[in-house]
Amino acid sequence: MKKTIFLLAIFGLVGHLSAQTLKVHCGQVTTTIPAVQAGDMAYSDGGTVLTIMNNVFAVNAIDSITVDRSEYKASEVRVNYAGSTAHVTVSGDVAPHMAITASAADVSVVADALLQSEVVYELTGTSADGSFFMEGEYKATLVLNNLTLTNQRGAAVDIQNGKRIKVQLPDGTTTALVDGAGGTHKACFFVNGHPEFCGGGALVLTGNTKHAFSSDEYTLIEPGFGSITVNKAVGDGLNIEQYFRMQGGSISIKGVQGDGIDVKVTNDPLDEENGNIFIEAGSIDLTVSADDVKGIKCDNAMTITGGSITALVSGLGTKGISTGTDLIISQTGTTPTLVSMDVTGTTYMPGDALLESKCRGIKVKGNFTFDGGTIDISATGAKTKAISVDGSYTYISGSINCAVDANM
Repeated sequence: MKKTIFLLAIFGLVGHLSAQTLKVHCGQVTTTIPAVQAGDMAYSDGGTVLTIMNNVFAVNAIDSITVDRSEYKASEVRVNYAGSTAHVTVSGDVAPHMAITASAADVSVVADALLQSEVVYELTGTSADGSFFMEGEYKATLVLNNLTLTNQRGAAVDIQNGKRIKVQLPDGTTTALVDGAGGTHKACFFVNGHPEFCGGGALVLTGNTKHAFSSDEYTLIEPGFGSITVNKAVGDGLNIEQYFRMQGGSISIKGVQGDGIDVKVTNDPLDEENGNIFIEAGSIDLTVSADDVKGIKCDNAMTITGGSITALVSGLGTKGISTGTDLIISQTGTTPTLVSMDVTGTTYMPGDALLESKCRGIKVKGNFTFDGGTIDISATGAKTKAISVDGSYTYISGSINCAVDANM
């Protein structure tokens, strides 16, 4: 009875608060509605159900309804992590199409197929045992705004929607994600879809089960991007399918037991630029020390037209750059092209016809064309080479300080 009287009192105020926001609080989830659009708020099912702007609430699940002068933002989900809990705020225009679950600091948002408009998901705050899961069928924006999130049991952030995901790191912010050890998940930060990174902030990743970051479609780093730092990965630092294109920003990878950046072909051979890498600007700094791994690896071709790659490469059979087919290094724009490596190591599994792998700065399984920029590689160790090419080597221009061992 008290709850009903309180709700009726709130409804009586709404008509006078057209520029304000009505908020319906249900446990860890708050739904926001512009007061001017609240319209008729109807009871049904004997007063047990309340409907506001197409949002249906069980009355016994409502903790309170408040009205304030905060700005209403449409098509938005905000998650604020605070220790052992998380609070979700969802705008009323998209809430009817979402199943939102918040348990302690684990948050799941599943959008239905009827939601065919872009939603902005903003994550902020800190939790030492929490997670974020999102599933949908339309492109979305994910804002990582000074988020510090560790999941003790699985992925810290798991995006499952197969569409374009704009990953925005606001300028001046730092987001750190850590996953749990011994899980079955693929990465600390996983995107089923094609992520496009933007914004000037910083992202720090720790992969305790497998990869630090993984996407099953292309990954794009946009011009003006901030930084990605991988401090540890049991598998790869960045594990990407289809293709990887870097147009700015910086990537630093160390402490990985797999490859630094690994780009694989997808199951569909007709996918655009399948298995390719394009580095056009920005900087990549690699420390690769595990045996028989690669700093940057692709199943198909790699094209470097600007930016810098610096690498410390050690370990048995380890390689700084490895391509499945051709490699092109050139200078096409105003951003200088630099490939600089210090390579030390010997042979992995010597004498084994199947597993033997020799240490290389650059290993090209197809043809290598060098047309501008600077290549500076120091290679030491038994049978170690700076650059090894299975196909032909074509020099057009540029500065190179090392020998190129090519078959043709």
